[in-house]
Amino acid sequence: MKLREITRLPQRLLWALVMEGKETTLMLKTFARHGSGKLRLTPAHRHPTPEELRAAIEQLKDIPRFLPFFVIVVVPMPGVTEGYALVALTLEKWLGQKFRLLPSRFRHIFQSEKEEESE
Repeated sequence: MKLREITRLPQRLLWALVMEGKETTLMLKTFARHGSGKLRLTPAHRHPTPEELRAAIEQLKDIPRFLPFFVIVVVPMPGVTEGYALVALTLEKWLGQKFRLLPSRFRHIFQSEKEEESE
């Protein structure tokens, strides 16, 4: 059972990376629509909703968390990514929910891994 989870981790990390990219693209499109709406370049029905703006702001907060994680993933040393994730999750647990180092998609992956290991 654990072997299957270990072999799926790289696939899940790649999927989270792709989803972060899609969410960032959607964030940029939302801010572009909002900006063009402020300049009155687009009709009112194309303006982003408050929920879309809230999601875009949350994704904007994920960018500074994603950049160090991306650099760590690119470093070609085995175990660095898992070590960074472990340190980040430990710091987040000690300092509470207001202090987050991992992007939201990656946090969900590593938290589900920790929950499965504790069972």
